[in-house]
This record gives sequence, structure tokens and C-alpha cells, in this order.
Amino acid sequence: MSMLVRAAPLRAARVAAARQQVRFAHFENVVDKTIPTSVNNKFGLAAKMGIYITCGFGLPFFASWYQIQKAKGA
Repeated sequence: MSMLVRAAPLRAARVAAARQQVRFAHFENVVDKTIPTSVNNKFGLAAKMGIYITCGFGLPFFASWYQIQKAKGA
């Protein structure tokens, strides 16, 4: 019987914790405001995104090339 008595408060604590949500920022859901950055300069944003994506995608290839070149010299 003691298992049933202990289960109810534990279940209530889980439900209470799940209901509480903490939001750190609020963005209006209107046109041109769906991302938390300013898109006044679309070319600048496209250039920054292109550089970011290129560096992230190319880094493993550069690292493998560097390791192969290092192994050839040894």
C-alpha cells in the first residue's frame, strides 16, 4: 500500500514541472519578423550564411587533406 501512497505525489510533481515553461525571448509572428535577426541587408545576410555554410561543410575536407599531406611528408 505504501507504493500507491508514494506514487501520487511523485506523479503530481512531474505534472506540475511539465506545465511551467520558461521563455527567454519573444518574437512577433508577423511577416519579415520570423527569425531573430535583422534582414535589412539581404546581400550581407546571404554572404554571411554562405561563408558560414561553406566553412562548416569544407572543414572536414580540409582537415583530411591536411592529414594526408602531413603523412606524405613523414
